[in-house]
Amino acid sequence: MNLAIENLDFPCDIIKKLKIKVNTNNLNIEFISGHIIKFNNTNLSIREPHKIIVSNSNYTLVALLYETDNKIYIPHSNVILSFTKFTEILNIMNKC
Repeated sequence: MNLAIENLDFPCDIIKKLKIKVNTNNLNIEFISGHIIKFNNTNLSIREPHKIIVSNSNYTLVALLYETDNKIYIPHSNVILSFTKFTEILNIMNKC
């Protein structure tokens, strides 16, 4: 089976908003772009979401960002957060 993988650009506005609203002195934030995986000769495809990996000396948080809206999904807790709540959590992580 042949696959075609199309890279998606990480939304720049999310990166800018996080840099403005989150104090990142003690945080390491990694932005990983998502992909669209297309199965050739079919009408099937899989959309891999963008990932935001935030870590400090004690914790690591993985968040998934789908481009359709500004909701952020935390798979470990099975929670969907608003961008504002996500920035609050990151600011708390920065203090730990």
